[in-house]
Amino acid sequence: MPYGARGRPVSWIAVTVMVLGFVIGGLGLVLGPTWWLFWTGAGVTVAGGIFAWAIGIMEDYTEDLH
Repeated sequence: MPYGARGRPVSWIAVTVMVLGFVIGGLGLVLGPTWWLFWTGAGVTVAGGIFAWAIGIMEDYTEDLH
């Protein structure tokens, strides 16, 4: 990956899905707690993690900065 590259767009989609899951789960805890909303957020987060693993998100990382 060339210097300055910060991940593939598909990797950012996976991260966005996981963050969205955390937000949904957090709202489920704050608003009640509303357990169905919390578990929905947990499921979205896990699904995003599985998606990230499937696309090889960790291959975006490089220590070569030159």
